[in-house]
Amino acid sequence: MESRIQQDRNCFLCGKPASDVHHVFNGPYRKRSEEDGMVVYLCRWCHMYLHEHPGKAKMLKLKAQLVWESIYGDREAFIKRYGKNYGTDR
Repeated sequence: MESRIQQDRNCFLCGKPASDVHHVFNGPYRKRSEEDGMVVYLCRWCHMYLHEHPGKAKMLKLKAQLVWESIYGDREAFIKRYGKNYGTDR
């Protein structure tokens, strides 16, 4: 599975060798995350940490949203695809 968010396959958070693939947009959007490359590679510890800390996960969702918008379309298209805006409009 290819990530559009990171170039290497080390843990996105700590840089150690990664063992897991994390779908940034999970639940009903998991398949779309795969299709769009909205996944990151994580070590097991960071993967568990991310699932236990929603604030950190939201920061990753915002980063992924910005990457998605730069590749696939604008904010409106992102919201239509993923159902939510994780950033702030200024």
